[in-house]
Amino acid sequence: MSLLSHIKPQCKLTQWNQFLHLMLAGSSHQLQVIALAVLLSTATVALSNDSIPFLYRSHLYVTACINNEHQANVIFDTGGSNLFGIDSVYFSASGWHPQDIGWGRTGGAAGATKVKVIFDPTALSIGSLSSTYQMVPIFKLRDVIDCHVDGVWGIKDIEHHPLEINFEHGYLKYYTDGNPPVEGYEKLPIRFENHRIQVQAEVLIGGKSIQGWFLLDTGSGSTVDFSASAVKQFALESLPGKRYIKDMTQFGIGDKAQEAIIVMQSQQIVIGTDTTSNEVISYLPDGTGAFGEREYAGVIGNGMLSKFNLIIDIAHNALYLKRFKEDLPFKPNYDFAFRNRTDIGEGWIVSMLTRNGDASRAGLQLNDRITAINGRPVEDYTWLEEYRLDRLPEITLDVTGTNGESKQITLSPALRW
Repeated sequence: MSLLSHIKPQCKLTQWNQFLHLMLAGSSHQLQVIALAVLLSTATVALSNDSIPFLYRSHLYVTACINNEHQANVIFDTGGSNLFGIDSVYFSASGWHPQDIGWGRTGGAAGATKVKVIFDPTALSIGSLSSTYQMVPIFKLRDVIDCHVDGVWGIKDIEHHPLEINFEHGYLKYYTDGNPPVEGYEKLPIRFENHRIQVQAEVLIGGKSIQGWFLLDTGSGSTVDFSASAVKQFALESLPGKRYIKDMTQFGIGDKAQEAIIVMQSQQIVIGTDTTSNEVISYLPDGTGAFGEREYAGVIGNGMLSKFNLIIDIAHNALYLKRFKEDLPFKPNYDFAFRNRTDIGEGWIVSMLTRNGDASRAGLQLNDRITAINGRPVEDYTWLEEYRLDRLPEITLDVTGTNGESKQITLSPALRW
């Protein structure tokens, strides 16, 4: 079945359930799935019926229905080839019982890993689109992102129809007639290899111009990440400039459990005729998988892409870009990150720390469990409050360490650049 065939919508939600979720946005994951559907439906009243609304939270979240029965929050990932995969915790809790499950091996940003694979034909409906997948890998997606994600959806059939990714208004749209509205957009050449999209860009760092092909990846929340091969080719570690080392657990799908990421401030990032100034970029000296020895220089993620509306036209090897968001000055922020794992009763797990930074010096460690912030249990925070944590002028964390001991840590955001 074609991805672009129309189906009758399934997994319908009652208006009462929708209302309940808006009142209980910090509650169970099942209610969070309902909330995403409500947020998308109410935010996109003016969109055409063939548009697919998404909620942007560093990733692009859409609601999906699996086998006309199981509703899920799925991220749209242009770097995810043409696959559809689900999270292992979601799968265990879903009540989905496939008849044919085997094993496979898959690669990602953190190398390769062995995963279970569902071989039952699996129907997926997203908006007015439907497709059937013969293989569905079961990933530990929430170990990489957090409990808000149930699955990942790649770019199947994109070579047949132009695709619009509209960050300004939060929707995806395939143009089955082959005629997307490109007036006002800049046209750029792309190359499409192994179901992945690459675009040329130039990054100026430490006075050095780095030019090459970059993977266009909505599965990444970063701005620009350079691969290990680019670190060697362009001698990135020898460039002058301020650096931070960030230690991070489970950078992506794969068997490398921890990664050291170097972040710097670029002078410029140029895509086509558009120039963005002073954005933070990162590189991975010891990167593996998608960030190891690659033919592309690195990955352009949503930190950069979300400034534009995009139309991808594979048939004509073209990317159309239209800027709608201005560059913003840096704001104070906290130098740690976490993953919400309240789905398995473990609070928010510290997943990134700046080496020798404020949080680290205060006693926070990787894999510590944050149970409350400013006296409020983390389970009570809505997704939006969680996403905007940097806006709080001070936070006091109640933490359970990896050794089981309790500690309390107070931090203030700081301007890093």
